[in-house]
Amino acid sequence: MLSVRNLSFAVGAKTILDDVSVDFAAEKITAILGANGSGKSTLMSFLGKNRAAPGHVFFCGEDISEISPHAYALKAAMLPQQRETIADFAVEDVVVMGRFPYKRQFRDYTRADYEIARTAMREVGIEAMAKRRIGSMSGGEIQRVMIAKVLAQKPELILMDEPTNHLDVRYKVALMNTLRAYGGTIVLVLHDLSLAAQYADRVVVMKDGRIREEGETGAVMRTELLEEIFGVPFVRFEKNGRVYLNY
Repeated sequence: MLSVRNLSFAVGAKTILDDVSVDFAAEKITAILGANGSGKSTLMSFLGKNRAAPGHVFFCGEDISEISPHAYALKAAMLPQQRETIADFAVEDVVVMGRFPYKRQFRDYTRADYEIARTAMREVGIEAMAKRRIGSMSGGEIQRVMIAKVLAQKPELILMDEPTNHLDVRYKVALMNTLRAYGGTIVLVLHDLSLAAQYADRVVVMKDGRIREEGETGAVMRTELLEEIFGVPFVRFEKNGRVYLNY
């Protein structure tokens, strides 16, 4: 569904992405892993059309540089690492903005839009906060609001850059279970390696702006590779069918 071909990017003399080519499998969860500065967030910015890369990123075989922002928003939703500035709206008013690509010009959001927004809020456990103002909320609560906004968009492709940031452990697990049940194509940048090991179908490991290795999660997330990437020793073990990674 989503492909990158020979993508390079530099800022001044510093190379951020170096001839990156990778395919993201349809209807699978793919986690992008790597140390800070490896190029993960920059790659995600190209996938989300926040940076232009004509001839390098393709969605269902079409160059995304040739897809209008509105048409892409009907198919793909992006949760960036840097949170967008949000006015002090009520929670439900922020979440329903995920329906904007479907909104008819000069019309209000429909009853169906608000029902979809309520379902998304329920999925991330914030339905009871619907009338709260954003300005009264913690960082973790706002993160859950933004996740609900992405879900309300109902995209075929979900792109999330460090979505578990600011979340308590219970909400990290709840988010991954929600994404597992979603059924679409999902690409995540994750720092929590145990979550990646447990929930991702595939992983892409980046180092110094290049793809170091990619493939099925169990085959790629080897302790020796993780030690090379992150510079610390790892212990991998399984319990009740779950994989855990300690360092």
